[in-house]
Amino acid sequence: MITQTNRIRRTISRLFVVAVVLMMTGCGQQSTDVTGMVTSRGRPVVWGTVSIIGSDQMTYYAPIQLDGTFTVTGVPVGQAKVGVYSPDPYFELPVSRAVKLRIEEARRASGVVTPPKPPKGQWIKLPTKYSDPLSSGIVAELTAPTMPLDIRLD
Repeated sequence: MITQTNRIRRTISRLFVVAVVLMMTGCGQQSTDVTGMVTSRGRPVVWGTVSIIGSDQMTYYAPIQLDGTFTVTGVPVGQAKVGVYSPDPYFELPVSRAVKLRIEEARRASGVVTPPKPPKGQWIKLPTKYSDPLSSGIVAELTAPTMPLDIRLD
């Protein structure tokens, strides 16, 4: 009876080890890096954020660079919804200088790096519908290991 119990324990232990190894070697969901360029009316979108709701229903973000490019890392493969948010980089909060200084101090203390603003006149105002991946109408089928995705907005 003791030897049968030991065999069962060893079998369960081995199955557990096999399951852990399979999970660690990628038998689970694969992910991809999504890289591309955002344009509107033929011009690069030079400020903002690309957001992707992946097949796992989680949202992944990346800043848009001054040349319109972006890279979102670790997005699960499968169907994804994409949004582009580009607020006015020169909008100033209507608050006192003291409040602005506290906001800037908190940003620096948190380690958040503020990206450089684009030169005046290069920012493009986008239709509001594009800011939310659920309403933008932009859908992509993502594949591994790297997924090029150029986003052209009207």
